[in-house]
Amino acid sequence: MRCPRCGATGVDAQGRCLRCGLQVGAPPPAQRNPLLIPGIVFAVVAVLMIAAIIVYAATGGDQPADDPVAARTADPVATAAASETATGPSAGTSPSADPSPSASPSPSTDSCILGVWFEEQHNEKITVPNTGVFPVHGSGTYQRYSYDGVAYFDYGSGVRLSGTSGSTAYEFIYTGFIRYSYRVENGEVIYSNPRAQGTETLYRDGGQVYTGKLEARNIPSRKLNCGSVAMSLTSADVSIELKRTSARQ
Repeated sequence: MRCPRCGATGVDAQGRCLRCGLQVGAPPPAQRNPLLIPGIVFAVVAVLMIAAIIVYAATGGDQPADDPVAARTADPVATAAASETATGPSAGTSPSADPSPSASPSPSTDSCILGVWFEEQHNEKITVPNTGVFPVHGSGTYQRYSYDGVAYFDYGSGVRLSGTSGSTAYEFIYTGFIRYSYRVENGEVIYSNPRAQGTETLYRDGGQVYTGKLEARNIPSRKLNCGSVAMSLTSADVSIELKRTSARQ
């Protein structure tokens, strides 16, 4: 190609005249960088990942164990029952505050019986296997009656009932508690659905005869005589005098 300015015929790779530098021909097309598009994609992905990490850190990740929403969905009845089975009532302590102060006692519950009572005197005829029936006496059990029809006989770390049959001395030691459903009808307390947790041990003339799990024993109904500070429960084989230690449950 001839340069129109100086008439030279030589041009360089950019299309310029080798003599005068005039642009004679078109420059070659620019080379595209093969890494440009992948580089842009990588930069976008990196930015998105960094944003996700920042959001995760700000929210604290997974829902924590003490999340109040999760706590509200827990079954309060199942939770209370599990706790009750694990620990039972505390012997000799004042009951916790009424969980529903505005709630009224069950129609089958005498409001006088509600609260915690201490057995000052317990007389009972007990059957000893292969021996017979003989009277025992003692004190120390706490009886707790709640407005929702639940009663506890709380033996704590040990309540003793002792007696004799002829020249032989017997002693029963109970620990733990027995839980009952109860209702009051026609002046009598009717107990049902016993559940026990604890131990019972029998001694004869000071020697241990046996020890085992506390029996969830069914008991007959007991006649109720209740006052503001004292209460008695009686049946054919039992006579119990109790003193109130705290108000209604």
